Amino acid sequence: MWNVVFFLIVASVGVAIRLGTYVVDEGTQVVITQFGEIVGEPSVEPGIYFRIPLIQEAHYLEKRIETWQGYIDYIPTKDRQYVAVQSVAHWRIEDPILYMEALGSKELAKSRMDSIINGAVKDMVSTHAMVDTIRNSNRIVNERQEAAMRSEEGMAQQTGLRDQLKHSVTSNLELVTTGREHLTQKMFAESSAELHKLGIDVVGVFVERVSYEPEVERKVYERMISERNRISERLKSLGRGERERLLGQLAHDSNAILGPAIQKAEIIRGEADSAALEMYGEAFGQDPEFYNFWRSIQAYRSSLSHSTTIITSTESNYYRRLFEDPNKSLPNPRSINPADALTSEPTE
Repeated sequence: MWNVVFFLIVASVGVAIRLGTYVVDEGTQVVITQFGEIVGEPSVEPGIYFRIPLIQEAHYLEKRIETWQGYIDYIPTKDRQYVAVQSVAHWRIEDPILYMEALGSKELAKSRMDSIINGAVKDMVSTHAMVDTIRNSNRIVNERQEAAMRSEEGMAQQTGLRDQLKHSVTSNLELVTTGREHLTQKMFAESSAELHKLGIDVVGVFVERVSYEPEVERKVYERMISERNRISERLKSLGRGERERLLGQLAHDSNAILGPAIQKAEIIRGEADSAALEMYGEAFGQDPEFYNFWRSIQAYRSSLSHSTTIITSTESNYYRRLFEDPNKSLPNPRSINPADALTSEPTE
């Protein structure tokens, strides 16, 4: 009998200890309620804690950072383009008592986050252009401007780029005014303020994915292609203009360099020709008959080729120098010129 009583006492104590204590693990926190009312402070440090058995209830809450995954929702942008936006957020329970009073369960907390965070995402996307949701910054334009400002030669490129952005052909370029990063910061600020009232600390809100409707996607690709074509044509025209400018400058510089040189060369050539003619005149003036013979031989050499056959009389003026009698008195060499004899028609 005594053994049974002892066993019942030990079992009752064990049950009382089990029901009257609770264990807080690492990464969890516990809120105690009594008849539905929160009592005491939440237990946030790991260890063993006591409670009144069967009267007080322990509610275990997560203390670590959790991830909220939003659903895909089609949202119209400011420029009337429908995009499918999927967002994600990281959160943790900051005030367990306020969390239990306002929400009480994780399912209700997720439902409230769906409405609050998705509402912030819709507000931001619908009040901004689609390019602000897709792109983060005008990085390419900024890099080109910075590169142009680093060198003196780049000043012309910077001016050309500025003119390109203002040009009527490329003035429709979509430039980022807010950017995706600043847009998510606004989403975070708006949703964080609302969830803070529920005891939830939002660590960050991010746009995980942005996609288009099939019809919108086709239009976006067409617009991207036309935009790149406009840019390429504008850059080609700028390149052609720069090429013509450089060629004109090259021609001007070459004329400035070659003009005086050509003029000097012509002067030197003219002086040389004048000196040569003077020397020829002095040399051939000493023997006019030899000069006349030499001119005739040069005429034969330049007028006849190896494949030419001429049949003519020995009395022809064309071959007078080859067949005349050297003992005969020669006529005045000025009266007959072998160069003039070339005008006679030989018989082939």
